[in-house]
Amino acid sequence: MSADTSESDTFSHTPADSPGRLIADARKSQSISPADLALRLRLETKVIKALERDDFENLPAPMFIKGYIRSIASHLDIDAAPILDAYAAHAPLDSPTFADFASSAPVQIGVDSTIVKVVTYGVCTTLILLIVMWWRSNYPNGEYRNGLNGAENFVVTADKADPLPYQFTIVEHDNSGWRINYPLASAHASIHDKAISGSPLSASANLFIATSSEAWVEVYDAAGNRLYYGMAKAQNAIEITGQSHYRLILGNAASITLRFNGENVDLGSHSRLGVARLELGTAPRNDERR
Repeated sequence: MSADTSESDTFSHTPADSPGRLIADARKSQSISPADLALRLRLETKVIKALERDDFENLPAPMFIKGYIRSIASHLDIDAAPILDAYAAHAPLDSPTFADFASSAPVQIGVDSTIVKVVTYGVCTTLILLIVMWWRSNYPNGEYRNGLNGAENFVVTADKADPLPYQFTIVEHDNSGWRINYPLASAHASIHDKAISGSPLSASANLFIATSSEAWVEVYDAAGNRLYYGMAKAQNAIEITGQSHYRLILGNAASITLRFNGENVDLGSHSRLGVARLELGTAPRNDERR
């Protein structure tokens, strides 16, 4: 009862046909407090109270006030038209004002503008700094001297490199394949522990290597001499004869076809991480190696 009495005192000064009085009467007829109505409409309580007091100065633009009135009327199941008519009579809308662009033309940024000058000076300074940094990095300590008149006298001397501790020979392979013939080793040879079983002990120990793509191939004889060392091409087969024992290191082993004395050699059991290491044939005894 005290709440109803305070509400009656609050609206005692409001005309009977004001939008605030109409909203308040409809709300109280359904025994709904301002806080409950605001909660149901997801509004702040002060918005409901300002509407019921006709305090439109503390509310948003008239467009929003009309939206509040329609939402409240819809929730209370009453007609919103009388409340909107009362609002229009109580607080007539003023026509919106538009900016007068004819009397006050917008400010234009021209060439003489301070902003344009500052940006131009900044860009020019940055370019000069970049050119100076490039010049100093390419010609330190004044190494560039009179490039137009004395360019022919500018000589670059290279430091002498230390000699390599070994010698090497560059071998070029043609498209006809690669074939080496070596004299046979001594006939008195023992079977190496890692030699492939079942390989025929023919006097003509023939090694054939072909690959479907590029693969690294190293072939050594029993004494450790290098017989082949380089990249094998898909179009060039490698064939080596004349040795009774070979030690091989094959990269990209999955692409390599290996035949020893005409028999295919399975590289799967000798491969690890794509590299196959194996020995073929018979190795000479220690006294024969001497």
